[in-house]
Amino acid sequence: MRDFLESKTDVDEMKPIMDRFLSFIPGVGKPLPVPVVDAETLTEKEFTQKWVSCNKPCLVKKAVAHWPAVEKWRDKEYWLSKCDNFDINVYPHQNFNNKEKQNTDKEVMPFHKAIERLFENRDYIFSLPSEQITEEGRFSKIKADMPGFTFLPQAENPRYYERMRFFSYRRAATGWHYHGVDETLMCQVNGTKRVALLSPDMPRPDYITRYLQEENYLNDDPFQVQDNIAPFMVDVEEGDALYIPPYWHHVVVPVDGEIGFTVAFCWKSPLHILGNFSNYFVRALYKQGMWPINKNTLFMPLLGCYAGMLHLIRKMSGRV
Repeated sequence: MRDFLESKTDVDEMKPIMDRFLSFIPGVGKPLPVPVVDAETLTEKEFTQKWVSCNKPCLVKKAVAHWPAVEKWRDKEYWLSKCDNFDINVYPHQNFNNKEKQNTDKEVMPFHKAIERLFENRDYIFSLPSEQITEEGRFSKIKADMPGFTFLPQAENPRYYERMRFFSYRRAATGWHYHGVDETLMCQVNGTKRVALLSPDMPRPDYITRYLQEENYLNDDPFQVQDNIAPFMVDVEEGDALYIPPYWHHVVVPVDGEIGFTVAFCWKSPLHILGNFSNYFVRALYKQGMWPINKNTLFMPLLGCYAGMLHLIRKMSGRV
């Protein structure tokens, strides 16, 4: 991993952060490449059939290069003139899974002050994570800066996540996690991020999931998997978007200390994705949805039967 990181990263600033989130993974020194496609030639049919329906990630070059946000968001005065001065949460650390750890040293401040601090580079790490963008929300005035995707013109609304969230940051990584439902395009408006992903076909998925979700790597707890797990790894540059399927654990780390803006765009997964019961994460989804007893307890088995039938049909037709 040392050669890989030092060749592409601002070593002095970011290598310790990269090591903290990546070095415990066996095989990280020889990562697998994420397939790359070009938005200018990518069709909706190809994107859906080759990547989304097959639950495989890909990097879409120039996916959002046409967005006005790419030029507008790098200007501090644009933010100050476009957005009201509401209070917002800011964090002087990485984005953690644990809520108590995430809220450590949290500050609440006027948005304009937060933008001033972000652009001044006063803080080593500064993060404004996961702010929703909706027609009626407090960031509604910037929604027009993101006019969509040529290869995904009519995406259905997501089942669980918000349609659009954005992240503003300097040097703020987001720890290992996965999305249990919904498809995601991680759109890099400004800055570059390095993303490592683990396939859901990993060995001992129950142990690895627990280890990653509890963020044991931050405590230097030993990672007790001897298999040579080679993660997929890719740099997502300005104007690009990374397609992140459900069930793929991933970690996101900026490659330098520059200002970055990232938009997460989500939409509904095809039902057959929820019917692959050979997948540990699909089984975990149904278990979590059914227990303890709740309003979904009776619905989940019906969904599972229908989704399982769709997956079986695809498998029998050779499309899986």
